[in-house]
Amino acid sequence: MKRKRIHILLATALLMAATITGCDQNKSGKQPAEPTKVENEQQIEVTMEVMEALAKVMPKYNEVYSFSEGLAAVSDCETHLYGFIDKMGNEIIPCQYNYIYQGFKDGIAVVSKSGDDRTLIDKQCKEIASFNYPCGELQDGLMPFMVETDDYDYKEGYLDMTGKVVIPADFEMRMCNGPFPSYFSEGLCGRYDYETQKSFFIDKTGKKVFECEGEAEDFSEGLAAVGKIYMESEDDLSRFTWRTGFIDKTGAEAIPFIFKHAGQFVDGLCWAETDNQCGFINHDGKFELTGDFKTIVLEEGIECGSYPLCPTFSEGLAWVCNKEGKFGYIDKTGKVVIPFRYEPAYDDGAEFYYSQPCYDFHEGLARICDKTTEKYGFIDREGNEVFPCQFEYADDICDGLALVVRDDQYGFIDTKGNCTLNLTK
Repeated sequence: MKRKRIHILLATALLMAATITGCDQNKSGKQPAEPTKVENEQQIEVTMEVMEALAKVMPKYNEVYSFSEGLAAVSDCETHLYGFIDKMGNEIIPCQYNYIYQGFKDGIAVVSKSGDDRTLIDKQCKEIASFNYPCGELQDGLMPFMVETDDYDYKEGYLDMTGKVVIPADFEMRMCNGPFPSYFSEGLCGRYDYETQKSFFIDKTGKKVFECEGEAEDFSEGLAAVGKIYMESEDDLSRFTWRTGFIDKTGAEAIPFIFKHAGQFVDGLCWAETDNQCGFINHDGKFELTGDFKTIVLEEGIECGSYPLCPTFSEGLAWVCNKEGKFGYIDKTGKVVIPFRYEPAYDDGAEFYYSQPCYDFHEGLARICDKTTEKYGFIDREGNEVFPCQFEYADDICDGLALVVRDDQYGFIDTKGNCTLNLTK
């Protein structure tokens, strides 16, 4: 079962290491302002003029982040303060913040000018609300925040888009190399109790909706994967089997607990593996796409342990791994569209996989990673290399652009094969 991952733009490390102070809902004492509604604004077309403008302003910044909703966070080389630029390189929001904890999502960003203070701003740089505790990413309309207790533990609650505390910080946080936020999906949030080995789900008022045995993941298409431990021997506690099934939004079993691994449903299909079969299942739990596949398990760290790579379909294609350990892409009929030629990096000494060689498609391109150099490139839907593996870091395409880093220089690539960096040297 795929473990929950943290998706907090710019803030993962800071969230885990932050010193938490009090839990005032709005330390200014003022009523939070209504957030500015996000209009369906037309995205700036990524033309050569855009690429040239971005290439011109990149040297001004020592940190650059991916575009989201038309704006990208940047840090000024001289002041080391953060702000936001548009696709023409214009500073729409001046570099005046000590840090940006979340880029724009649903028209809101989380920034800070001092210490542990957090401020929600809109795209006009209007302050919506302020508070002084670490928060996670806005997801499904709510944002997790955490406070430290007297015994140096952490409690978690939730804010809405106005910065108002809608669910008090009454819930224990999961720990995985630091506090590990829990997010809402499809109106519900699952929380796991390590002592009872049960999960319970709350709604957006904080009310407990139901409880279930095992460790539950987020809901997707009305179903949530749940992992359970089945003891093989009452006398030998070291002998147990981990099995995954699915529950619906009432907590009832929807798909039996017969899988070694399972992912999330996307477009009606979900990756799953039994003891003798591997592929994509439908909402009835029946395999629709199978083949010469296997699940690769990556080592994530000492505390977080390992987790299986569970592919999903994106833009009609899904990366899968064959029995030889090579990755390729299939379509929804099971046809191999891009051959099995990508391999994950493997540590012979430690005997575990530690890198993913293929990623989902976004706007017609997918990231790939060379196992030897550990550098990134991009391929199109036919498997052609639009960019060879030459970047130390690369993000997915978003708003027509993908952030890349080469020779410690930030840049962007577009879907047509253009790059703001000089790639000829």
